[in-house]
Amino acid sequence: MFLTCFSFELRYWLRGLMVWVFLLIVTALLLAAGSSDAVQVGGAVGNTDRNAPYVIQNFYATMSLLGMLFTTAFVNSAASRDFSCGMSQLIYTKPIRKVPFLLGRFLGAILVSLIPILGVSLGILLSPLMPWADASRFGPISWNAHLQSLLVFALPNALFSGAAIFAVAVLTRSSVASFLAAIGLLVGYSMADAITGDLDNERMAALIDPFGVRTFVIATKYWTVAEQNSAVVSLSGLMLVNRLIWIGVGGVILAGAIARFSFAERRSAARRSTDTPATSRASTAALPAVRFGDGARLGLRQFLGTFRFEVRGIVRSPVFLVILLTSLVNLATALSLSTEQGFGLSAEPVTYMMVDLIRGSMYLFLISILTFYAGVLVWREREAKLDDVFDALPYRTVSVFAAKLAALLVVVAALQLIGIVAGIASQALQGYHRHQVGLFLTELLGTDLLRFFLLMVLAFACHVVAPNRYVGYFLFVVALILNAFLGYLLDVESNLFRYGALPDYVYSDLFGLAPFAEGLVWFGLYGLAGSLLVALLSLLMWQRGRETNWRWRLAEARRRWRGSLRTASFAAVVVWFGLFGWIAWNTMGLNELTSPETRIRRQAAFEKEFRSTESNPIPTIVAVTYDIDLYPSRRALRLEGSQRFVNRHSEPIVTIPITTAEFYETTLEIDGAAPTETHDRGYFTLWTFDPPLAPGEERTMRYVVTYEPKGFENEVVNREVVQNGTFFNNGIVPLFGYQRSREVTDPNARARHGLGLPELMPALDPSDLVARGRNYLGSFGDWVTVETTISTDPDQIAIAPGSLIERWEESGRPHFRYRLDHPSLNFYSFISARYKVAVQEWNGISLEVYYHPEHGRNVDNMLRAMRAALQYGSEQFGPYRHKQARIIEFPRTATFAQAFPGTMPYSEGIGFIADVDGPDDIDMVFYVVAHEIAHQWWAHQVIGAGMQGSTLLSETLAQYTALMVMEREFGRDRMRKFLRYEMDSYLRSRGAERLAERPLRTVEASQGYVHYRKGSVVMYQLKERIGEERVNAALRSLVDRFAYREPPFPTSVDLIEALRSETPEEYRAGLDELFHTITLYGNRAVSAVAVPLDGDRYEVTIEVECRKFRADEQGAETEVPIDELLEIGAFAAPEPGRKYGDTLYRQTVRITEPISKHTFVVDRLPDTAGIDPFALLIDRQPLDNTTKVTIESAPQ
Repeated sequence: MFLTCFSFELRYWLRGLMVWVFLLIVTALLLAAGSSDAVQVGGAVGNTDRNAPYVIQNFYATMSLLGMLFTTAFVNSAASRDFSCGMSQLIYTKPIRKVPFLLGRFLGAILVSLIPILGVSLGILLSPLMPWADASRFGPISWNAHLQSLLVFALPNALFSGAAIFAVAVLTRSSVASFLAAIGLLVGYSMADAITGDLDNERMAALIDPFGVRTFVIATKYWTVAEQNSAVVSLSGLMLVNRLIWIGVGGVILAGAIARFSFAERRSAARRSTDTPATSRASTAALPAVRFGDGARLGLRQFLGTFRFEVRGIVRSPVFLVILLTSLVNLATALSLSTEQGFGLSAEPVTYMMVDLIRGSMYLFLISILTFYAGVLVWREREAKLDDVFDALPYRTVSVFAAKLAALLVVVAALQLIGIVAGIASQALQGYHRHQVGLFLTELLGTDLLRFFLLMVLAFACHVVAPNRYVGYFLFVVALILNAFLGYLLDVESNLFRYGALPDYVYSDLFGLAPFAEGLVWFGLYGLAGSLLVALLSLLMWQRGRETNWRWRLAEARRRWRGSLRTASFAAVVVWFGLFGWIAWNTMGLNELTSPETRIRRQAAFEKEFRSTESNPIPTIVAVTYDIDLYPSRRALRLEGSQRFVNRHSEPIVTIPITTAEFYETTLEIDGAAPTETHDRGYFTLWTFDPPLAPGEERTMRYVVTYEPKGFENEVVNREVVQNGTFFNNGIVPLFGYQRSREVTDPNARARHGLGLPELMPALDPSDLVARGRNYLGSFGDWVTVETTISTDPDQIAIAPGSLIERWEESGRPHFRYRLDHPSLNFYSFISARYKVAVQEWNGISLEVYYHPEHGRNVDNMLRAMRAALQYGSEQFGPYRHKQARIIEFPRTATFAQAFPGTMPYSEGIGFIADVDGPDDIDMVFYVVAHEIAHQWWAHQVIGAGMQGSTLLSETLAQYTALMVMEREFGRDRMRKFLRYEMDSYLRSRGAERLAERPLRTVEASQGYVHYRKGSVVMYQLKERIGEERVNAALRSLVDRFAYREPPFPTSVDLIEALRSETPEEYRAGLDELFHTITLYGNRAVSAVAVPLDGDRYEVTIEVECRKFRADEQGAETEVPIDELLEIGAFAAPEPGRKYGDTLYRQTVRITEPISKHTFVVDRLPDTAGIDPFALLIDRQPLDNTTKVTIESAPQ
């Protein structure tokens, strides 16, 4: 019986088209993802081989979620086919046993459902054969990766999800219930992922993920490029445990379903009741008189009647109710988990974050409702076999069409409204009462509902032209895919050529939607006009009657195209073309619109032609004055600048390259010089001095930089000048020299244009005085004096570098004059907004925070961090050189903080809305402020030369300073959690390296994961080894030697030598290892046993395993002998509500063997103990550094 059912299931499906269509779809999708960057599955491939084992398994892990839909289709059919085909009464009366019968069908369907997933392997194997594929991006074929992917992902996921869906299908005998079960599995997966997303819950996350995707992410999160290209995740460790758990769960579900299954037919209560005699059903009521109507009133009545009927049909549908309930559960879960702010922190429930949470948790379900019910509404009468009657009725097609469309729109809008109410309730429950109802309505019932409406019209059109509902769904999905990717494939950037496309935008509490509003309105109107054309075509093709021949339907459409429908069509075409022309004039006439590939071609041509000018000597800027007029209300500015420069080279300067900013109009003049060549659309010019600029000679450059928006853009490119929160730096003024920032950075794009690998920075060479003649910021200049006069709109405060010298009103506009108190780095910003200001004083220095009036939650904390960081820096490294320290909020068009002389702009999207309440929380606000204040020494007093390793002197030392300030403020034990996050971030980022990982000594400026994250861990480890005093003495010597000094600028070699001079002999080899190599450790606490002594003391014995590895630039590791001074420690149990307990013992010991034992005495009951407990070393698995202490009885 089993083999009969199993083989029948295989033959049934293999003879049909569906399995092969699914296979074709998956193969085509993976072929595109495997051969180009146009399509991504599970994230970008990056620098890894396109057919690397990691890429293969990532594709399989991601596609296994989509594969559940295939599994649902096959398994549901196998379970409910007898009922849907009306064969159950015949088959179930036969002498068949249910276990082999059901198992045969189940396993046959599971095997068939694996066939489409094989398209992943087919697509990847065929990818290198595509003519557009880059052969250099493919490595050798890893058959083991394909096999393991099937065993780890495809088969277990099919068994688990198939068992759950099969159980629902055989017990409910409902296809709808089966598909709802599939949706429920996806929701459960997303909720579990959200709940366990914190670093502390990773093990739980790895076990409770039913599809193994999160388990795979955790298992591979620290893989380097070399490992991604060679290693395979197999059935071992947590992955094996996860797979066994969920296959077991699936087995239990399947066994329970088989046990409960019965061949007996279920009869409803209605059918079990005794039939009513015919006489009792006869009606003698008089029939109402029939009245015929016409005109608009009849059309309105038909519309309202159909509308009410369709709305009731949707909201009373079990499918809708289940999807609604599931979406609300998902929404409630999302709203209860505040948005991540970094380091495990949440944020205040500000309205724009609530909007994002509603979108992320509800929109999958809204799109599901939209997609499903568009087909139901169009096909309702035909599938109910009522189309013959309905189509013969004297109704207006337009009334029915509009009513069905309006019904779906109202249902989606109602769900959006429920989301809004839930969002406001969540805010209130969290004690936040600035609800911004208008923002909820604008975002969710404005722009988002418009997008949904445009999709509805398209979905209706697909079903109108389709021969059945399922082909309609297929056409809709195909239309969405083509709409998303066709512009990329055709190298077309304009939103005009994408149905329903709106410009990207960012809401900010500072400026609302103001910079983006005009473009959103016009593109929204254009989308509505386009949807009107699509709707009119749908009306023309709307099927009435049984005739499905396309020739007949086209003839019927021509017959319908008359009267008001023809007038509406002409009007729609005129409006659409009018809007097309108006938008094209604004976005492609008044403004330049270039596609990504066009920009890359221009950058490549620029680099090929002018890279040789990079070595040209350039003058040094010594003094700058600005006169700036800001007009935020119309997003405009005018900047007049004058800068004095001097030739500090030993030879005359004949020509200099000058680069001007894109999106700004620039005119300039230079004393004794004239432009001789202009390139790159006027943004790059070669100027020739006549006579040449002699050594030591000074001259002046004067320029005018303006910005005035012209109409509206396809996408708002310049987000610096805005209505409230203007923020730009002096990068908009003319810059001396060739700018590497204009080069192509993507290695794949560079290869396409014959540019080779990018050379990000000159190689570290202390003897290269040419490279040391410039700091790593390039041609911004060295130490300059700056004076600025700046005006702005009447209700705003404008801020420039330096002390405020004067403020006055002129022509109704506020004017401000600022002057730097000390010559500073020629890198600073200008900001204007409507601010509230908090001011304190510390040692004669004005501490100021400029913030949006509604964002005052963390202002006091920021001032506290400023005081602490200034005190530490002044004590340890030397005086702070400015009379003020300012933190200035800017819009969340970017999410960073940045240090300029005495001024630190700070995004509204990070610290201003962070929620720091827990006793173990990392105070990210405090940390970021301390880091930026630290830059007042590290970058703004001591700045590295323009070569590799320069950011070690700025970013790494700022990280170290922030750590020390935090340690002084919060205690040494609090650093454990911070260092764990820093190490996790470093190790995760290694696998995304696009070029080659560098040691700290030669770190590239673009390798933030090295100079920030690894830098924190390394400097803290060094501090623990040699002591804070020795480290700070070395850093103070660096300040004494190089603060505000002229070139040559210091290099990482200078820092390392300063640290070496303070490092005891026994630690010097380790010092070299920290900065010169990429070294990792594999430390593990094998066991920990405590024996009670007299009093409250305990003797603790720990056994530890320590291994050491050296990695190359691609991450390939080699084990090396260990001879290290490492920490061992023990900790008490944490107090209630705390994550970490008090430190009971912490001591450095020398480790020379992989396995060793250590004994020590503590004065309290220990809870955990181990090796390197504070994660000072870079260890892939820091969680196993400590283990629970076992308490043994004292010997008698």
